[in-house]
Amino acid sequence: MTALDTAPRRRIRGRRLGTPMLARLGAGVSYLVLGSLAVFGLLPVVVMLATSLKPSDQIFRIPAELFPSSPTFDHYVNVFTSSDMPRAIGNSVLAAALTAAITLVVGGTAGYAIARIRFRGTGPVSIALLLGQLLPVTVLLLPLFQIVSSMDLVDTIPGVVVTHLTIVLPLVTWMATSTVRSVPVELEEAAMIDGCTRLRAVRSVVLPVAGPGIIALGLFSFLQSWNEFVFASVVSRSTSSRTAPVALTDFAGQFQVDWGATMAAATVISLPITIAFLFVQRYFIQGMSAGAVKG
Repeated sequence: MTALDTAPRRRIRGRRLGTPMLARLGAGVSYLVLGSLAVFGLLPVVVMLATSLKPSDQIFRIPAELFPSSPTFDHYVNVFTSSDMPRAIGNSVLAAALTAAITLVVGGTAGYAIARIRFRGTGPVSIALLLGQLLPVTVLLLPLFQIVSSMDLVDTIPGVVVTHLTIVLPLVTWMATSTVRSVPVELEEAAMIDGCTRLRAVRSVVLPVAGPGIIALGLFSFLQSWNEFVFASVVSRSTSSRTAPVALTDFAGQFQVDWGATMAAATVISLPITIAFLFVQRYFIQGMSAGAVKG
């Protein structure tokens, strides 16, 4: 056997030996990058939780300590007994729930019409839904305030909901269109051939199949309304309509900031939503990826 005969075997053997090593190296680099991103993302949350449990005299202690040496819940007691945060949280829950419900009904219906019913202007309508997302928030503030003021909804929960719908509804409609298109139209047509009306076919076929996507859209709408600050701060003027992100600024005075109470209030606002998201994240991921593949 000559050297020419053994050369291909050597190249194949070297390639076989090198491939697992490269795969392990790539996996190690991937885990390192993901771990670094996880630490980078979780570190602010850890600092927030730790600061909320520190006594006021330990927050700015030098040298700084990440975890409190003597944890206390005084800041949480202050948040729930000496501030308007409990009512603001209730306002946020109500505004976010109304925003999610209206968005699912209106945006889901419009998304189904765009996906299933052929009419002139389908493409321009779909593009127009996203044009509002290209405008800066500051450009929309004055027109929205004038609209809410003309409806006599300033300093009311419905007024906050109207502004939040302006942000959420177009994007959810566009996402609902992709979700409906991911459901094979043949299933709906088969149900209608069997005698179902279009409404019953939607209720019996489309909604069960697109269930994860609908849950994802509702959760997305709720989170967008829950975290929104700019529009709510302009429309709401008193505790009757002030949402939790706006009420968070009450802990900052002209000359000082109560960082312990601020971090405790931020924890109260973010932790329940985070826990709820962990329980439904499977549906959220399925719903967000539903529109990526059609059929």
